[in-house]
Amino acid sequence: MNETEKKYIEIMRGKTGEERLKAAMDLRRLCIKLAEFGIRHYNPKISKKELKIELQKRIYGSGFPFENSKKTA
Repeated sequence: MNETEKKYIEIMRGKTGEERLKAAMDLRRLCIKLAEFGIRHYNPKISKKELKIELQKRIYGSGFPFENSKKTA
């Protein structure tokens, strides 16, 4: 573990549980936006439904049955 990681852990330990949860949710949203950007970059004409499927594949893996779900839109 490098000094930056140690400092980050120290800072996070000083936060409340609610603050840590908010930080985690913010990071999750950022990761999803970055993944969405990457998918759109290589597939600029992708539909919303296809984008959702591709995001779910990136998050959960291609074995997860979202592409067969009727509620993907």
